[in-house]
Amino acid sequence: MGLHALIVDDTVTYRKILADVCSAMPPIASVATAPSGDLALRKLAQNPYQLVLLDLEMPGLDGIETLQRIRRDHPGVDVVMVSGATAQAASATVKALELGALDFIPKPEGKGPAESVEQLRQQLLPVLRAAETRRLAGRPIAAGDFASSTAAASFPVEPSRPSLARPSAPSGPFAVLAIGVSTGGPKALAQLIPALPGDFPLPVVLVQHMPPMFTAALARDLDKKSALEVKEAAEGDAVESGRVLIAPGGRHMVVRPGAGGANSIGLNDGPPENSCRPSVDVLFRSVANAFADAAALAVIMTGMGADGRRGVEALKRKQCLCLTQSAASCVVYGMPQAVDEAGLSDESCDLNALAGRIVEIVKKSGARR
Repeated sequence: MGLHALIVDDTVTYRKILADVCSAMPPIASVATAPSGDLALRKLAQNPYQLVLLDLEMPGLDGIETLQRIRRDHPGVDVVMVSGATAQAASATVKALELGALDFIPKPEGKGPAESVEQLRQQLLPVLRAAETRRLAGRPIAAGDFASSTAAASFPVEPSRPSLARPSAPSGPFAVLAIGVSTGGPKALAQLIPALPGDFPLPVVLVQHMPPMFTAALARDLDKKSALEVKEAAEGDAVESGRVLIAPGGRHMVVRPGAGGANSIGLNDGPPENSCRPSVDVLFRSVANAFADAAALAVIMTGMGADGRRGVEALKRKQCLCLTQSAASCVVYGMPQAVDEAGLSDESCDLNALAGRIVEIVKKSGARR
């Protein structure tokens, strides 16, 4: 059946490149183009497009305004933003994701046309297939369907499998809150993180699958809305209460144990895991090591693939209570499904109740001082 796609970009060259690349991909049944947001909206009113690839920066009606009108007038249409690699574009992209864009792809920066086209194909293929799966199944995307479009797409996604035997969930006290999230994450995090109170007693470490620059924009956006300090993590940052540390795009983040519990952040350029760098599994394994004598509260949220399952498994070998975002409230029920099906989740929770549940658990069980 395939997807009927509309490509919206004010640059004729880039419209043609996107159209040519999309037309050659199996999920796409047809491709139309529009040079402006206004024309795109008129075409959407006349044709049953299911997917819009939308340039972020356009004269007249820009990508954000066009997205808002699509979400209002055509809520069943998936929108993927096409973003430039500037700080301003990254901030606008985060806003678009919070407004309901399915995902985004950065404009390629290859050394030549052939390399740029291949980069674009690798970035587009997972998100196009994801959109097709959503359309055909009428459900959130499952764990083994596709890797995150904003991570490297050339690595296989390991399907979920039965978990190893694990101890029962700890009763606390907890020493850290560790969060893993991917597709749909910026919008979900904009609901979760600002809802945590300023006196939340645990340090928060977080992996959101995004390329470099975009995680910094996400951190700045969340920091403005939150009582807690939110920042893109840097080498040596203290892991302490009152702050949320987000792994920088393109780098793995780990927690390094320190004397007297003075843990800190380490960053590295190790190979991607589960198609991703940063990887939730890498962070969670380090949390299990750094907080070996205390309990961790782990949260796995919306996202494609299975990143985080093996990390939760490692935490469960120590002391861990794990919450997963409910299927009904996920944009993509992939990462949470992998943990659920492995028997590693202690509780499934709707997004709108997740912050309250975290606070309740920590308040009841206590925090390690």
